[in-house]
Amino acid sequence: MRAFIALNVPEHVRRRAEEIENDFRIDGLTLVKKEEMHLTLQFLGEIDAAQAENAVDAINSVKRQPFAVSLSGVSYFTPRLIRVIYIGTDKGTKELRELYAKLGSALTSRGVGFDKEKNYTPHLTIARVKRVNEMRRLREALEKNANADAGSFIASSISLKESSLTPYGHVYRNLHELKL
Repeated sequence: MRAFIALNVPEHVRRRAEEIENDFRIDGLTLVKKEEMHLTLQFLGEIDAAQAENAVDAINSVKRQPFAVSLSGVSYFTPRLIRVIYIGTDKGTKELRELYAKLGSALTSRGVGFDKEKNYTPHLTIARVKRVNEMRRLREALEKNANADAGSFIASSISLKESSLTPYGHVYRNLHELKL
């Protein structure tokens, strides 16, 4: 199964992010469905049932109090071309990076592989880019939403999620949830 660990995002923030997405209804972009929005903490990739159990154990070992998170500012990841459009974190970035590192250590000690990022950037993905025929319109949407506020919340749970790719996009299923 393809899996990842994510910080769960409440409905009111996902609803606001969906409103921001409306500016990105551009041919060649695939918008993330509101119900699928999350902040990835660790991407595990393909794992088996035993590794999933070890990942659950790793998640449960991470002790963390709830903390405040705010999401604002639309940006993008790109090696050369824009591939992922996201809303960044403002408040809570330090705590999310600490949680990323703790989960990484816990996963490593349990033999669960994951994608190691040099510069983990907490973010909420709102669109994936296949191709852009209307680059001017995309740049205008990015500029308009450079300071967009998607709201704040108290981070209170993380989940191990299974990811299935369908012709209609990614579908996620919670396998385990830890309340902070």
